Amino acid sequence: MAPKQSAAFVFTETSNETGWSENGIAWLVGLVSTVYPFLGYDCAAHLSEEMSNPARDVPLAMVGSVVLNGLLGLAYCIVLLFSLSDLETLLTTTTGFPFVQLFINVTKSQPGAIILTLIPTLIATAANAAGLISTSRTAWALARDSGFPFPKYFSKIDDHLLVPKRMILCISFLQMLLGFIYLGSVTAFNAILSMSIFGVYLSYLLPVGYMLFFGRKDKQLHPPGPFSMGRFGAAVNVVAILWLLLALVFSTFPGVRPVTPQNMNYCIVVMAGWFAFGIVYYVIWGSKTYFGPCIDLEGIALARERSNAR
Repeated sequence: MAPKQSAAFVFTETSNETGWSENGIAWLVGLVSTVYPFLGYDCAAHLSEEMSNPARDVPLAMVGSVVLNGLLGLAYCIVLLFSLSDLETLLTTTTGFPFVQLFINVTKSQPGAIILTLIPTLIATAANAAGLISTSRTAWALARDSGFPFPKYFSKIDDHLLVPKRMILCISFLQMLLGFIYLGSVTAFNAILSMSIFGVYLSYLLPVGYMLFFGRKDKQLHPPGPFSMGRFGAAVNVVAILWLLLALVFSTFPGVRPVTPQNMNYCIVVMAGWFAFGIVYYVIWGSKTYFGPCIDLEGIALARERSNAR
């Protein structure tokens, strides 16, 4: 196996190959790379209609996934740092992926490197499946409420599988198209990745901000659930908002300098395009068909009775 780095190298040394003169700025820009794997902890919320006790289970799933994956990810990163060899060799590898070159260096075996590469590949596949479930369920709910194009077609539930098969196929096709973008333009693909961080974190910022400034004022409209932070809730909201704003700002920064048309971060441009598309779509179509979620009060009451019975 490859020689190991010292603890001082892992925990105290820095390496700045980004072109940013300040290590602090480089660290914050690089922090965006760690934000991306944590996206999607809201997936459980989009499946709340399928749960018998979402008030308890959704928060546990969201917090538990972050804690568990955070600890495992930190341990994995520490192991990788101890196994690093020459950074220049890793960054200029012909494989295109530094972690693959690291596996080759460590195992000194191509089959061994392939086996190790399969581990993050399988994890990414599982994460993609979870994202597909959440996204298709959310899009199906939007189609059910007449907010998605061709709502009658895409809101159809398969009689045999009892899942929104048409919507799942639609989202899968759109994901496949995103993958093809990488083959044509790495810059465009990276812009979409940066936009995903910006868009998702912006969607997180809105409910947290609402909860901080308005949600706690009316206890009848927003009664505390079983997973409540109590008097610490406002402080948690403030910390969350500060973190979200920090990540939003640096998700728009280019990863390296000097900035060229190829490595420029086009997040804001793409996001502005999506906002424009959303506004046009709402004016032309959505405002005439979508009037908010359809709430089944009888179903909610029945679900609560079943939950209380447990």
